[in-house]
Amino acid sequence: MTEQEKLENIIINENAYIFHNAKNANISKYKIEKVFRDASVIKSSNFLLKEVKKSITINNIEILYSICVFKYNSQPTFIDESVENWIETKLAYLLIVEIDDYLVISRKNISKIQDFIKQFDPLDYKVLSTLFIKDETQFEKFNLKNLNVSDKSLREKSLEAIDLKENFSALGANNYMLNSLRLKNVDEKVSLILNSSRINKFGRKNSIEEFCGWAENLVNKIKHHIEKETFLSVFAEPQDYESLRDTLVPISILFTFSGLYTDFENEVISNSVIRFLDEDLILERNIDIIKYLENFERLSKIMYDAHYDIFKVDNPIVNDIELKFNEKSITLKSHKLKHLKLMKANGTEISIIDYISNSSSFIINFDNIDLVYSNRKLFKDTKLLGNIDHFMKIFVAHDDLVLCDSEKGLFSTGQNEFENLSIFNFVEQNFMDDAEYFICDDLIKEWADHIAIYDSKIIFFHSKHNTTQFSASAFQDIVGQAQKNLGNLSPQTYQLLEKRDTWVSTYNNDGVNTNIIRLRKGDNVDNAINQYQAAINNPHYKGEVHLVIDFISRNTLEQNLNNLRNGVAFARRSEAIQILWFISSLISSCQEVNTDVYIHCKP
Repeated sequence: MTEQEKLENIIINENAYIFHNAKNANISKYKIEKVFRDASVIKSSNFLLKEVKKSITINNIEILYSICVFKYNSQPTFIDESVENWIETKLAYLLIVEIDDYLVISRKNISKIQDFIKQFDPLDYKVLSTLFIKDETQFEKFNLKNLNVSDKSLREKSLEAIDLKENFSALGANNYMLNSLRLKNVDEKVSLILNSSRINKFGRKNSIEEFCGWAENLVNKIKHHIEKETFLSVFAEPQDYESLRDTLVPISILFTFSGLYTDFENEVISNSVIRFLDEDLILERNIDIIKYLENFERLSKIMYDAHYDIFKVDNPIVNDIELKFNEKSITLKSHKLKHLKLMKANGTEISIIDYISNSSSFIINFDNIDLVYSNRKLFKDTKLLGNIDHFMKIFVAHDDLVLCDSEKGLFSTGQNEFENLSIFNFVEQNFMDDAEYFICDDLIKEWADHIAIYDSKIIFFHSKHNTTQFSASAFQDIVGQAQKNLGNLSPQTYQLLEKRDTWVSTYNNDGVNTNIIRLRKGDNVDNAINQYQAAINNPHYKGEVHLVIDFISRNTLEQNLNNLRNGVAFARRSEAIQILWFISSLISSCQEVNTDVYIHCKP
């Protein structure tokens, strides 16, 4: 088969990554040859096909395309050590189409082309997200990523319908960035991966020449696109990172590893090893990286090191993680994590720190209050500061909380009640009388510290004492506790029955067996369980979450949040920003499950 026959035999989906050569970088034959060499470093033989800057004309426009095809061998993911002849042979291709100042790239089983791609700009988020939207467009699927930095909030969610315009609630949508979407027009169905500038049009596969024709139509569409407000404007608003980069002061970071877990599940990553130097030998050993990741999946402070003029992540496990503000993105660097390698199924490898940077597996908050960085993009929650007055409505001030000196108090044998000045006692004195049943569920896989059961309502009470006033970390803990238990407001029957043995017992803590019965109000636990089930089956059922804390003053919080809104400098500004994001996250999480939330605090 001749080279031309091979070219004509290739069929490709209309699925590509779009880049803008805004700075008119010279794409010479040498550069194309180099990216082909870099991409094919794992090839097991000569190129099966290679064409560089082949010219065709479509619609009177000259189009240049370059393509390479090669095969490579890899070890199957289901074996631990190499076995003779147990080798998988796969094919890979890279197609680069040049149209004016745009590049359209199609690829399969290709890596190590980042140095080439970083010369160009991905398609602007606003342009890509609205490029195919018409008046009659149907939105079939959204994949949303939460921009909140609470580690217990819902991180991602997918929604699907015939047309989400008809049944998607915009409530809380400003807390989410649109990660990808699928939409349908009369003549086409398209999916868009916004963080990677990728367009996938559903349909038959085409020849290279037909693919180039599709690419030319796409580039023409981009050039003539006019930005406008659309249904998608309800989500967090993308910002121009480059123009704001020098003003950004990061204060906290949350690592998010859902993408990494997915790559392990789909066997894109087959193994992880740590590589180290032993005298003159470079050695490596397998390591179960998954069990170490939980040490990172929590909000960490970012500290400024004035001596070295760098921002460092305050992490007790790895103390050399730094933020790097690049021209177009924020990445991370760590000499220690460079030695931890992820082995890919295609035979390549990448360090864990480079994987985190390349996949942007983190969310960053800034001193610029309503800005957040995620998925290599800078976003603005347009409603965060404007919602402060609404946020304050969930805070209820109590003079008695000023007197509390502990969460649960001390314990002694024969004790029947929680100590007078404990928050637990405050909760029971203030909220128990109205409930039909009141249960102390603290400890032993708790859903809440206290649970109140009504005819058509369940309330979870979460209590926390802290001596450090206006503590963002203490607030993060109790918000996380509330968020992770939201699903238990409507448990399944077996989950309720599993609670019986705990609820019929007395309360034991600090090694002391007290006489505090867990059923604080009501005739018996069986009836309490029955009433719980009846409540959640009631068509008028409503869940509520109440946080009870003594380390935040409502007046101080309101003053600090107003200072944020008005641009007034004050001592605990970073703490206030984090608390504001946690409040927003908690309210959003509760709204999504139709649950009301209240926070009881000091005046």
